[in-house]
Amino acid sequence: MIENIQKQAPLYLQVYETFKKSILEGRWSPGEKIVESKIAAELNLSRSPVREAIRLLEFEGLLVKKDQHIFVHNPSVEDIVELYECRLGMEALTCYLAAGKATEEEKVEMERILEETEKAIEEGNTQKILECNTRFHEAIIYSAKNKHLLSIMETLRSKTLYCRNVLLRYDYVRTDNFLGEHRDIYLAIRNKNKEEAKRLMEEHITTDLNRILALFNNENDLTIRGNLQ
Repeated sequence: MIENIQKQAPLYLQVYETFKKSILEGRWSPGEKIVESKIAAELNLSRSPVREAIRLLEFEGLLVKKDQHIFVHNPSVEDIVELYECRLGMEALTCYLAAGKATEEEKVEMERILEETEKAIEEGNTQKILECNTRFHEAIIYSAKNKHLLSIMETLRSKTLYCRNVLLRYDYVRTDNFLGEHRDIYLAIRNKNKEEAKRLMEEHITTDLNRILALFNNENDLTIRGNLQ
């Protein structure tokens, strides 16, 4: 299930990256048991780099330990809510910082991504829309220029993507005016309006969460909206 590893140091990072990719792409089933020795044998490696890779994936929350055994994380709707609660605070902060720190080149890149998003929507290119959405959020995170925040957001992004894909069983794309929300956020950053950029991202994350929850339970949708706003 894991792609072949080229023996280039450090091995544990190679195992980690390929293992993570295979989990995010759904090649491991939620709740599937991970056997360290079996993976090491399949890759023709010692157990040490596999063990280190597993520890990293445990830290990210993609693997979990239960009764001394390791399993692929089996997410719940509650996991989505908790992740979005984290994103609500963290991404709002990145917008606040980006509004004060983003360079002209970084702002141009954000605008370029918005143009590509609009084209992808016109063409009905779902994969491109997803890619552009991720790139827009990442562009803001990088322009915030806070390495600790960047590290936290990378972990949140991976787990959020995994949980959404597992729970929804397909790539989730909002069909409402998310592009308009992105444009408003971009304009606030361009105009160096920190508080407005922060507020708009909070609204954007909350709306995104509520659209997801509406696919499961409209009652939950109303409850979470009350909690987050």
